Amino acid sequence: MIIDAHAHADEYRLFGWIDPPERVIQLMDRAGIDISVITTYAEAPFNPAAVENLIDYVQRFPDRLLGFVRIDPKGAEEAVRVFEHTIRTEPKVKGMKLHPISNLIKPYSPFCTNLLRSAATLDVPVFIHCCDKPLAQPLQIGKAAELCPETTIICHMGGFFRGEEIIRVAQKHRNIILDTSSIPYPRIILQALEAIGPDRIVFASDNPAGDPVSELAKIRNLHLPMEIEEKILYKNIARLLKLDLTGGRWQ
Repeated sequence: MIIDAHAHADEYRLFGWIDPPERVIQLMDRAGIDISVITTYAEAPFNPAAVENLIDYVQRFPDRLLGFVRIDPKGAEEAVRVFEHTIRTEPKVKGMKLHPISNLIKPYSPFCTNLLRSAATLDVPVFIHCCDKPLAQPLQIGKAAELCPETTIICHMGGFFRGEEIIRVAQKHRNIILDTSSIPYPRIILQALEAIGPDRIVFASDNPAGDPVSELAKIRNLHLPMEIEEKILYKNIARLLKLDLTGGRWQ
């Protein structure tokens, strides 16, 4: 079993980003990935397609895709309402995605913390894009984690060149989970394992921006003990999303 904790599917013609779910699944099949957690490029509540497309994709491919609804915090109370309604009415949408760079909102702003606390109330995780540009730096996400200690926050393990910094932040804030996508140095994963242990690291590829085959090879080539590799490849994210994997099936 392999679960990719971070992928994208959407047809967002405004920016020319056309990544239908069929393309994502084709890349999953090439890498041998069973399930992917997808988000859209569009953001609710200002763009209703963010919810409509996500629900369409996870319902069309119920055995392969789960969703995190992407939210623009500037929607304030309406953003919270749309998020909560989506989680409560669509069982295959399992969390929220925040992208501070695209929506230009600091992750610790009141707009974001209101959403983070709502996610804690609903007991679902929040993925926050991390590490490559201002507004999404490790210390900023750490401040959000400190303000919302009951919220599980998932973020990139470094976003190219900030790996050691986000590991230090995760050491301080136990509600932060690190995903393995978008880092060029596999040794960062080993450093994270040593610093925070194997229960707070999840495999991710950032498919289709990242190549699932090479991202998976990055884990395999570490030659980790099977128990630790299984936690990273599927057990940790399955636990966070409360997936029932009994008998090799899931729901």
